[in-house]
Amino acid sequence: MEMPGTPSLPPPPPPVPESGAPALKQGDTLGGRFVIDEALGSTPTGAAWRAVDEKSGRRIVLLLLDAAALSDRTITDQLRASVKQATGLAHKNIAGVFGMGKQSDRRYVAQEFVDGRSLATLLETKAEAGKRFSIKGAYNLVAHVCNALQAAREVLPHGTLRPSCVHVNRQGRVKVAEFGLAGLRPVITRNVTRLGPWDRPFFQTSEADADPAHADQRALGLLVLTLLTGRPAVPEADLSEVLMGMPAGLVDVVRGALDPTHPGAVATPKAFKLALQAATAESRASSDDDASEVVAPPPPAAEDPPPAPPPPIRSSASAPGAAPAAQDVPDDGTLQRWLVRREEIDYGPFSHDEVVAQLFDEEINAESELYDIETDRRLTLSEFTAFEDDLVSWIHEKAKREKVRAEAAAKAKAKRRNRMLAIFVGGPLLAIGVGVGGWIWYQSTLPKATRAYVPQLLSRIEGTLPVVKLPEEAPETLAEKQERQQVASDARATKRAQAEQRKRKREDKLAAAGSELSLGKGTGKGFDSNAFNRLIAKRSGKLTKCLEAEARRDPSLRSVTVKMTVIPRGDVIKVGLKNGSSRGASCVRSALSGLKVPAFDGTNKKVALPFQVR
Repeated sequence: MEMPGTPSLPPPPPPVPESGAPALKQGDTLGGRFVIDEALGSTPTGAAWRAVDEKSGRRIVLLLLDAAALSDRTITDQLRASVKQATGLAHKNIAGVFGMGKQSDRRYVAQEFVDGRSLATLLETKAEAGKRFSIKGAYNLVAHVCNALQAAREVLPHGTLRPSCVHVNRQGRVKVAEFGLAGLRPVITRNVTRLGPWDRPFFQTSEADADPAHADQRALGLLVLTLLTGRPAVPEADLSEVLMGMPAGLVDVVRGALDPTHPGAVATPKAFKLALQAATAESRASSDDDASEVVAPPPPAAEDPPPAPPPPIRSSASAPGAAPAAQDVPDDGTLQRWLVRREEIDYGPFSHDEVVAQLFDEEINAESELYDIETDRRLTLSEFTAFEDDLVSWIHEKAKREKVRAEAAAKAKAKRRNRMLAIFVGGPLLAIGVGVGGWIWYQSTLPKATRAYVPQLLSRIEGTLPVVKLPEEAPETLAEKQERQQVASDARATKRAQAEQRKRKREDKLAAAGSELSLGKGTGKGFDSNAFNRLIAKRSGKLTKCLEAEARRDPSLRSVTVKMTVIPRGDVIKVGLKNGSSRGASCVRSALSGLKVPAFDGTNKKVALPFQVR
């Protein structure tokens, strides 16, 4: 299957729809959210469509599966589970899988759209031009594929790896697609004739249900074999003849991937990457010692006639002491043969025009390191003759840009200087001007003094002043007098009530303090009732007057009781009148005010004096 982004090839024909289901067309919707955009091609298990997700707005790829491929319920359940596992994969070299859906009789798998070209397309383009990948170029590409397989190894293997599943986007990033479809490998093997010539060797095996992890290791070896020979791989061919002229270590790496019983076989993609890296380093060392040409191997026997073999890779060293030349490989500016090194990482591949665009965008410069995949040379951009004319144009453009930047910097500097001058000079002047103007305005608001001419302002008074008779003060009326007296009486009553209230508070405190066991002044004597009666007798006249006034106020009154509390130090407090009025109680308190008996030991003594009214 040719996946998205193959502008150099004609678009594939629309896939044949499933039986019983209407043909899809542009504008149709699957799953209530995926709008069909364009047919990408047919696959051994169905068809591929580019679509747009209405919810997120992103472009995706829908792999529409044939009903015949999913006739077995076991395959369907296994596929659904593996696709669900694949949705959890997240790696820079893995094209994301979004899930599996169903609408009517159609089942489909949604995955990330990679805007670029598939490896099958790159191989076809190189084969038409009679070219192939160099050893270093093959390693750079396969190393990213190994990274993707190693990252997914703990979750699930790929199982259906082939060139059309490997994509290079427009930024040069390698991404591996179609994770989670390992369960369809038997179906693909049965329909191997529906595969392209670059994919077909990856499924030419008698083990239709081979272990997916083993299938991935075998696919890595076939990928390296395909990239190095520039033609569809023949797994049964003699690698010594197919890879004639290649380093022995590289041949062992490929043989170990194709044959798990070989001593050089490795078990993981990471181990394969390391072995391939070591073989690549060996090939570079041998190429530095021996600049002999690498002759393309003879075309192997294949089911389909392979493309014409690529020309031999010539040495890039033209003469001793001369700068290595890179113009010996025809290049129309679109061939993606350049890797750009940034921060110890190679990015690409890029075409000549894309490298020049990066140069003029100031992403790289003349000293940036480039790697030519076609000649296997790593030099600075200025050392490649292919960029001589572009460097001249870039130098002129750079001079213009620097001049514009210098002028802009000078203008900005002058602007900053003028701004600072305005702040440090104009600011104080403005403050002084505001202050002077405010002072002048304030002075204008003050009254102005004028010269007085007293004789002109005064006039002589003739004659005598008129007599003004003032009214006499009216005498105070009886109502006004009574009102004045009532106000005075109320004031005195309020003052007495306040004094009485303060006195009660003090007495309450004294009563509370003497309610507990106390020795008084330590006299050793108890309460003397006789002395108390004598003191009361002395105040009997005042008490009698209070009780008579109370009887006059209330003729129905027959008996009253005078209550009081005597504290151990001898003070009489809390004097009250039971059955009497407040005026009577006030009179009784006044009559017994200042009464003091001999001190005694003990607690407070409460006394009640009953009186009969006749």
